[in-house]
Amino acid sequence: MVKAFNTIFRHVLEKGRPDVFIAGDNAQTKASVEAFIESLGLRPLDVGGLKMAHWLEGAGVVTVGLANHGVGNVDFALSITELPIRANG
Repeated sequence: MVKAFNTIFRHVLEKGRPDVFIAGDNAQTKASVEAFIESLGLRPLDVGGLKMAHWLEGAGVVTVGLANHGVGNVDFALSITELPIRANG
């Protein structure tokens, strides 16, 4: 079993290329889901085992809260931005 896509509004999938968070315990099944996500031109981000599915549910609730209050619309997706590592100096 793998959990994915619950933090993304349907029309955002139609319009853009959001990150897709996934959780699951079976490595082979997770790899198949990751390959499917990549075939859609999206970036799968593995959050860990199926115990993390609970936290993905919470992220879905946060997404709805942002749509209703913070952002004020459903034209967004949660994503990860990797920042460059700065050298000390």
